[in-house]
This record gives sequence, C-alpha cells and structure tokens, in this order.
Amino acid sequence: MTGDESTVFGAPRRRQHRLLGWAMRLVGSFLTLFGAFFFIAGFSRMRTIFSPLGTTDPLWYRVLTVGAIAAAGAVSLLGGRRLRRRGRRHSVPVLRTMADAKRGPYVLYLRPFTSDATGATMPHAFSRFRQVGGSLVEAGTRTVEERLSRAFGTLARVIAVGQPDEALPLLGAARLYLPLNDWQPTVASLIDDARLVLLASGTSEGTLWELRRCLQRRAPQTLLIAIYTDASEYDAFREKAELIFQEEAEGLRRRSGADWQPPRLPAYPPVSNPHGVKWLPVPRGYIRFDADWTPHLIRLDPTSVRGWTEEGRSRRMNREQLVPFMESVIHELFDAEDAADQADAGRCMTVAELESALHAVRSDGATDETPLSVLMSGTGRFLGIAGKGDEAAGGGALPGGPDQPAGAEGAVDPTGPIAQAGGRPPFTIDLPLLYAEEILRERRAAGATDVDTLQVEFSPRGRLRGVGHHSGGQAAGEPPVLADDSGTGH
Repeated sequence: MTGDESTVFGAPRRRQHRLLGWAMRLVGSFLTLFGAFFFIAGFSRMRTIFSPLGTTDPLWYRVLTVGAIAAAGAVSLLGGRRLRRRGRRHSVPVLRTMADAKRGPYVLYLRPFTSDATGATMPHAFSRFRQVGGSLVEAGTRTVEERLSRAFGTLARVIAVGQPDEALPLLGAARLYLPLNDWQPTVASLIDDARLVLLASGTSEGTLWELRRCLQRRAPQTLLIAIYTDASEYDAFREKAELIFQEEAEGLRRRSGADWQPPRLPAYPPVSNPHGVKWLPVPRGYIRFDADWTPHLIRLDPTSVRGWTEEGRSRRMNREQLVPFMESVIHELFDAEDAADQADAGRCMTVAELESALHAVRSDGATDETPLSVLMSGTGRFLGIAGKGDEAAGGGALPGGPDQPAGAEGAVDPTGPIAQAGGRPPFTIDLPLLYAEEILRERRAAGATDVDTLQVEFSPRGRLRGVGHHSGGQAAGEPPVLADDSGTGH
C-alpha cells in the first residue's frame, strides 16, 4: 500500500445503507419517545400501589402492572437509543482513495485501536442515577469520538483509520481502511499533509512510530496529544516518548538550533480532591507544544471547580480549563500557518503575470473549455499555471521565469516551509480557461492591481468559499479580499 491517489482502500465488513440508517434512526426516535412516556407513566403510578381506592385489584397485581410499565419504558428507551446510534453508523463517511482523504484540509486522529472502546462510549450522564439509571435519563447519544470530531471539525474535517475487521465504522471521524501489514506508507503521507494531528497517547509500536513521524515531519504547533489513560499508563508513554525525542534530537536541532535540548514531558498531575471524584472527563487531558517543542499539559479536573450540579461543574471545568488551553492550540496553529503563508507570498505569480500567462495560452489556440492546471500553495495562494492538458501553460509560467529549471531560485519546492508548517502541500486544481479569466476580471473589478496576488479560501469541509486578492507586500495574517462565495468543490 502506498500513498498515491489511485490506491483503493478497503471497506467495513457490512455494506452501509443510508436509507436503512435513516429508518433505524426514525424508529429509534419513536421508541425513545414511547419509552419516555411509559417510563414516566410507570413511576407516576407508583403512588397508586398502596392506595386501593377505586380498584379491587390485589396488591401483587398492581405492583406487577407498575413494574411492567416501567420496564417496558426502560427497554424502549435503551433500545431506541441504541438503534439511533446504530443507524448513524450507516452515514459515517468511508474514504476509498487518497484523493478522497486529501480532498481538502483535514485533522488526522491517530489512536491505538484498543482505545476505540473508550471512544465509542458516551460521556457521564450527569445524573444522581448511576450506570443504567444514568443512561436512562441521558437523552443524547453522541460518543466521545463524535464530540472530539465536532470540536476539531471547526478547523477541518476529522479523519481516522478504521479497524479492518469492524462491521460498520464507529461514530465520529470519517474512516479509511488500510491493511494491517502495510499501513505505514499511507499513514505517513496523511501525517505529512494534515492541518493538525491529534494523537492519542499509548505505548503500542504503532503509536510510537506515529509519534516519531510527527517529530520528523510536523511543526510542533500542529501536534496535539490526547491523554485517555491513567497515571501509570501515561508514565509509561512519557518514558518512551522522551526516548524518541532523544533519538530524534540531531534532526530536531537542525530545525530548532544547535542549543536545542530534548524536552521532558510534564508529569501526570493528580486531581485537586481525590476524595471528591465522582466522574472523570474523557479525554483526561491534552499536551500541546510550543515552536521549540516545549510541552504544556492540561489535566481536566472536575474536582477543582464548584457547581450546583454535576453538569454545571462539567461546563465550568470546560470553560475555565479546556477552552483557554484550546485557544492557545489554535493560536499557535494559526501562527505556524501564517509563517507558511508568508513564505508562499514571495513565490506567487502576480495578477499581471497570471494575465500574461493566460493570454499566452489563448495565443496558442486554447478554447474557453481548455483545462488549466493551476498550481496552488498549501495555504491557497496562486503559485502559477502548472500546465494546459499535458503541455506547459504559457511556456511554463511558474514563479521565477518561463525557462527556469527545477530547483532554481524562486521555483516551487513542495518540501519547503509549507509542508514543514503542517498545512496542505502544494496541489493543483483544474480550471477551464474561461473561468480563470473570469476570476481575474472579477479581481480587477474589485480593485486588484498588477502587483497583487490571488488566494482562495476553503471551508473546513474542503469546499471553495471564494477567491480574493492580497495587496503587494500585504502581511500574511491579513485576510484576502474575497469575491462572492462559491459552492464549487475541489
């Protein structure tokens, strides 16, 4: 298995049927409402058990009736919820090729398969009831992995490798299925091109290989480690991770400076009040890294905050502990991408150069529908016209001049700061010649000058939102002036 776009990945053992999935969700919702009604009715009739007024039924019959109603409600509630979850598994996206996986920006979720049992569970029910009782009063059915996917989905869609032998994909991230004996080349390619890597801590060989690959290929700000384990398992991961840092120290010094030293991961902090632990969040905490690989750990601690209810305590814990930490993660990620964007800016073709290239293509006899392969940076900047069909467009209109050889100063280097910053690598999109000319006309009408450059903006799902222009010398952190949004995918 390789990371090329033509490779077809596997699929879950059972075929997904979206219509069947929606039917299961509809029936499950009906059972949930039905069960809630009967469950409530059963408890409301408990007061009539020992009140024989108006009835001649014996006590045992009244007890059996109330118990049967409550039991039917409970079974219907649990069955309906399970059916809804099962139905949603038929709608989880399954990626069959690398082109599907890299269709747009993505967050790569890497975890040992042993953690899937945790990811498939639902968070604490926040009820005075425990176990079965808590699951009865909790109406939501989102799993831990679903909630992670929703949280990080604001950055980009979340994808993960599925277990090859599972019947249906688990709820949460989009799945791609790789063979157990040849998964590393594909995962390595996914690691290189992801916008953010979310790595679950663990000591398996696969997890440690993934960590090593991240150290070799990722910017520190684009790696986030999720901690699912307790203190003893985290300490084992910490020991092995620090050994990998030491083994990769020489390569990291070339990027971070000769004085750089391998960091030590933070110790696993205890909760503030061990005697007050009623539940623990999942994940237990996260580790992020500064630009020099300095680690920062946040341990989510529900015992360090107060609240009138367990649910209120959970919300306050997230607001005071998790949100500030995640804001730092996003801020550092954007800084890394801005650095890559600034590096791209000096290699872009200007509006005048793009117009000249398109005019040359027209002069060669191209028609309105002639496809142009537009070379884009990982941050969406127009680097140039890479080709027209199988020929070079405009005599090879890449930055640095039409006759510039590969590797010359100003040429596009796919292994440069774009990939190192953790964003998408340079890629191409095919546009009809007429559409490319319309883009330039729209930008000219919006005030673009000869020295301006063009940039596209994509949604987290990889759809094209619009094309804008940067003024010459404009700072990378400033957004481009966008044209009208477009639903065109890429």
